[in-house]
Amino acid sequence: MQLAQQIKMRQSQSLVMTPQLQQAIKLLQMTNIELCQYLENQQSENPFLEIETSIDSKSNSDQENINENITSNISDDFKNGNSISDDPSNNQDYENRYETEVNERPKLDTPGANLNKVTPEDFDDYIDNLANKPETLKEHIQKQISLELKTPKDLVIASFLIDYLEPTGWISNDLDQISKDTECDINEIEEVLFKLQKLEPAGVFARNLSECLRIQLNEKSLLSDGLDILLDNLDLLAKGEIKYLMKITNFDQDEISKSITLIRSLNPKPGESYSFDETIQNSPDVIVSKGRKGWVVELNKSTLPAVVIDENYISELSSKKHDDNSSTYISDTIASARWLKRSVEQRNTTTLTIASAIIAQQEEFLEKGLSHLKPMVLRDIASSVGMHESTVSRVTTGLTIETPRGCFAMKYFFSVSLNSSDNNETHAATAVRETIKKLISEEPSKKPLSDEAIATIMKRDGIDLARRTVAKYREIMKIPSSAQRKRQSRLAEIS
Repeated sequence: MQLAQQIKMRQSQSLVMTPQLQQAIKLLQMTNIELCQYLENQQSENPFLEIETSIDSKSNSDQENINENITSNISDDFKNGNSISDDPSNNQDYENRYETEVNERPKLDTPGANLNKVTPEDFDDYIDNLANKPETLKEHIQKQISLELKTPKDLVIASFLIDYLEPTGWISNDLDQISKDTECDINEIEEVLFKLQKLEPAGVFARNLSECLRIQLNEKSLLSDGLDILLDNLDLLAKGEIKYLMKITNFDQDEISKSITLIRSLNPKPGESYSFDETIQNSPDVIVSKGRKGWVVELNKSTLPAVVIDENYISELSSKKHDDNSSTYISDTIASARWLKRSVEQRNTTTLTIASAIIAQQEEFLEKGLSHLKPMVLRDIASSVGMHESTVSRVTTGLTIETPRGCFAMKYFFSVSLNSSDNNETHAATAVRETIKKLISEEPSKKPLSDEAIATIMKRDGIDLARRTVAKYREIMKIPSSAQRKRQSRLAEIS
């Protein structure tokens, strides 16, 4: 077999995306908080960039004139998906730098944190807040360990178990796995665990709900044989199998009722009384309010960063002479800064345009409630704003919108449609689920509606719905079946 080299030509189509288009697309998917972090990172590399996290009156006027200042290139590329020909930098290092920043940027643990430079006053406030910080569950446990445990080995095992402690106060990890992780004998771990279960709050270091409640009853000296059997059969209690529970516990109806009341008075998650939520909910990216002439849609300027280019610094450098390498770096950096500014402005304009289109479609929801949510898909919004569906999908993924009805993810407003039984009108699946939920909440407790009965009522109201569809929506909303609801009602009457 003879091997030989040949030269062949081949023509093919491929989508080429410049680093700048990649940057513009990824900016679309960022929330205001993530955008602040990203711009702060860019500012540290680009001397011509200045980031303002609080919008002043001057930047407000700039935002109002975004449509006049924005270049058409970015808008066209968002609409048709083509690559951007205006490449401010041919330097390969810029592309690598951008990819590193976007793909490896750190996540914000505290979205409400100040992104500006830290001042001495901020540090003093941090020290004061640290001094007034509430006591955590682990700190509370640590104070008690030395009173209950004496030997160094027990103290070491206890420190391991504290690391496995959850905010609820439970330990969900299997002891065998803990024994392997810590290389300690499982019998020694069980002995230490038994001692730790005597600490406050009562119920900590429990491995399941039954054990947690049993510890609390034992601490109050209220645990009896009947209650012990009842705690071993909590699944039957949840199903409302009262007669069977009365049989195995030898309780009459009055005793079983008192036992259920006692169990309900216990705390299933004792650790939560010491834990506090350290996470801060992200502020909404878009705010909708009622105006005189209709609904007003605006970006949340309290968290929206503004990109400012230091033109004075640029003019100062332009008046000086530089070598070729310095001139190339300066021109590339200035071009990158201007491009970033335009990309952020385009991101804000696109977000506002899509949010306005969503609100225009869902005015009845804002006026009358969730049951009036209209069916809507990405294609509907894309056609109304003249953009590609992928652009609408990127913008609505992760962004939130605050309305008088509450704060929702933008994706919440997209729902499949269900046909009407009387006419060509369609109903949003979300609105249908809300109607089902309302019917169940208003049903007689002793005669809950079956899925078939709900489907019949919905069809009578003009919504063509099959029984299995009702069951599917009921399971999505985590609503038990009619038989389970009837048992729960019977259980509530007894207790």
